[in-house]
Amino acid sequence: MSVEKLSVSLDGTLLDFVAQYQKSHQVRSKSEVVARALTLLREHELEGQYAGALEEWHTSGDAERWDALPAVDPGGDPDAAR
Repeated sequence: MSVEKLSVSLDGTLLDFVAQYQKSHQVRSKSEVVARALTLLREHELEGQYAGALEEWHTSGDAERWDALPAVDPGGDPDAAR
């Protein structure tokens, strides 16, 4: 993984939180605290995108068409019950 240096300006409240989090969670550096926060933010964004895609899939009618297809069991029996 390539690492680049980034300068970030934060207000005192956020700086205090970063320092407190670093100490209470035994995180090696403030950079790691910020990286954890950004990872959570990215995951949150992805959850929203996946939820939107699932909603679009359900409202498009594709879900009903998919559910109407016959199930195939892992053994290859197309007549196996779902």
